[in-house]
Amino acid sequence: MGQVNFDAIKEHVSTNYGDLTGVIQLDGHENITSIYDLCVDYKFDTSNKFIIDFGLEESTVDGIGRENNVDCYILFVDKDEYGDSYDEIETKIKSGYKLTLKKKNIDVKYTDLGKYIKRFEFIATTGLVRYSSTIEIVDVDDDE
Repeated sequence: MGQVNFDAIKEHVSTNYGDLTGVIQLDGHENITSIYDLCVDYKFDTSNKFIIDFGLEESTVDGIGRENNVDCYILFVDKDEYGDSYDEIETKIKSGYKLTLKKKNIDVKYTDLGKYIKRFEFIATTGLVRYSSTIEIVDVDDDE
């Protein structure tokens, strides 16, 4: 897993009660290009934007999928302020320039998500794991 500053992003992720908290990884069909494709398909112009983050959010009280859409959001910077490439943006941030991300919400049909996300895995856990420095996960047979 790539290095991520979880402390910097965790305050921006929440549910009503936060019963379980965790991490996620996903693969697009063409890396992050798939997220740019989502933007094009949903009429959000990214020609002068560099996408930094992608998120999904469901906040209906009666359960996931009730509205047949999921609220996706794109966090981005303007290229004219931060640079045109990953390397330029990285250099600017490392030099101490504050990273201020802009957020665009896009209401995406659940049936369309597979066009942009090839695989995902997430794990969410109770707070008990914070008391252990390592975790071992052992698969069990169906008859256990």
